[in-house]
Formats: sequence, C-alpha cells, structure tokens
Amino acid sequence: MDPLYHLMTTAVLLDHKPATLLGAIAPDLPWYVLYPAWLVSRGQLASTLRSSEWPLPPHWMREIHYASHSLLTVAAVWAFSRSREIRMQGSASLSLAWLLHILLDLPTHSRQRMAPRPFWPLSRWAYDGFSWADHITVWLAQRSRKRP
Repeated sequence: MDPLYHLMTTAVLLDHKPATLLGAIAPDLPWYVLYPAWLVSRGQLASTLRSSEWPLPPHWMREIHYASHSLLTVAAVWAFSRSREIRMQGSASLSLAWLLHILLDLPTHSRQRMAPRPFWPLSRWAYDGFSWADHITVWLAQRSRKRP
C-alpha cells in the first residue's frame, strides 16, 4: 500500500514520467530489498507474516533507511546528477519526487518504528507522526476477531 500511495500521490501532484515515479519509491527501495532478504536469512519470513510482528532490523539496515529518507541525500543525488559531466535527464523530476516522498513520510510515520530522519547524518531528529500502518493493522486485527 505504501508504494502505491507514493506512486499515486506523485502522479497526481507532479507527473507520471518514469524518472518521477522512480523518485517516488526510491527512498523505500533499499528497505523492500533488504528487509525481506534479512528475514529469509534468519528463517523468520513465514513466522513474521503469520504473526504480523515485525522484528526491528539491524542497525546497519536502519542507517540505510535513514540515509535514503534524508533531505541531504536528496540534495546530494540532485547535485551529482546535475553535475557538468553527467547531466542526467529527468534528475530534477526524480529529486522532486524523492523530496515529496520524504515530506509525505514525515507526518505519517511514528518515531517508534523508524520514522524518517530528514537531517541524517547531521541529526537523528525525527518527527513523531501518525503511524497509519499501525492503525490499519490494529483495525484489521479487531475486525478479524469480530467475525464468526
């Protein structure tokens, strides 16, 4: 749901070009690749999916997540892609969509579960937003208990 939310919001607010849509999900790509692989390597994927209790990832994985959700990383990617030698087409759209992703994540992720650190590595500050994912999980669990 989260990637779809970012893709739809970006398409509506910016555009639906491939570079823009890549920027919409770029901050989460490391997580979607690394976390499931880590669970598989620990033999925990099936039990995690059954219980919906997601173990906290190792420190190195959290740091990658924080780096990909940092405004400083977006600025570095944009500056690198706009350098005289490279001049990547679509880099402005990609960077703007990446920025939008971070701005959307700030109020919608709780500090309890790896909220974005927008000034990483200079600061570990995180806004304690409304965790929509936790609320949906609780709602689904309550709803499933009410069924006969």
